[in-house]
Amino acid sequence: MAAEKRDCQLDGDDLDSVLSHVPTADLLQVTCVSRSWRRSVVATINRRHHRPWLLIHLLNTRRRAGVSAAYDPDTGSWRTLQQPHVTPSPHITFPFLSLALPLQPLASTWPNLPLPRVHRRDAVVSLVGSHLVLAGGVCDLGERTCEVESLSLHPAGSNWKNCRPMPESLRVSAAATWLSVAASDSRMYVMERGAADAGRLAWYEPAADRWGAVRPVRFGGRALHISAIGMAPASSAAGEDRLFVVGLVENGMLEIWEVEPESLDGRRIGSLPAEVAERIAGEGAESSSAVGFSNLGSFGFLYNLNGRGKILACDLGVGKWSWEEIGRPPMLEEDPTARVVFGCARPTLGHLKEVYR
Repeated sequence: MAAEKRDCQLDGDDLDSVLSHVPTADLLQVTCVSRSWRRSVVATINRRHHRPWLLIHLLNTRRRAGVSAAYDPDTGSWRTLQQPHVTPSPHITFPFLSLALPLQPLASTWPNLPLPRVHRRDAVVSLVGSHLVLAGGVCDLGERTCEVESLSLHPAGSNWKNCRPMPESLRVSAAATWLSVAASDSRMYVMERGAADAGRLAWYEPAADRWGAVRPVRFGGRALHISAIGMAPASSAAGEDRLFVVGLVENGMLEIWEVEPESLDGRRIGSLPAEVAERIAGEGAESSSAVGFSNLGSFGFLYNLNGRGKILACDLGVGKWSWEEIGRPPMLEEDPTARVVFGCARPTLGHLKEVYR
């Protein structure tokens, strides 16, 4: 009998092969069978969900209520998430939504954070390693500020800390409307949206509390208008940062460049026809200024910052460039007046259990 039982056991490559055909919702139900099955389930989920999900949160400012949805690129489907509980001050509600997505992706509740020292709107917000950074923005009297604050998350800080302000030369663009932001584990990068010949890049290191020089990026004369930046995979084992930059070129085409932050040299890695750029921007929007970009590693999404237009999933892997249009979640059609925040996250096993329960 013992020999027959061993012959009937399902494990190793045979188990992995079977689990690879099981839908995620059913796969999550078998994590408690045994430790070996749980390991196989986790390995299968990691292979299946190696690409990040696109997260969208809508906030109705009149009702102070929100709704979230997540797009799974491996199944090509949208999932409506439980409504998060949002309770920050009205001064910082919308800026803090962009924090909640990377801090608590796919979560039904978000933690309350201490209020920043400076009340501002339209601030640049970034998660740099274990530091939450809040920079620039518009104060109550409409004046732009270069003030920077950071909050330590590990260990959790009780208060925001005043940091070195943004360079004075960025004051005219010191707000999220005019600056696109990306972050590595050690740096926050900000780049000016707008005319490419005037587009400048700067970085901030919260651990050392220092800003790098504000410098123009070189695109070889092709770029006309810069729209957004994202963090590219590290270029070597040493982990040097790289950036993806999205911008408009002649004939209305949208291109993506890879930029080395130190040399500031740009290399084109892909382009989209003008008609596709117009579909992303949506009706009544300027294609260059309306396009946003969220990514993790070499996979990301292009979309309209205000929630209009088409959404594209993009693969920016080494030696290849591909994209496809994905559907829009119904919530974007149901509440056209809501504020919209986009983000990217790779779901963990715990997140998937929340989504598929």
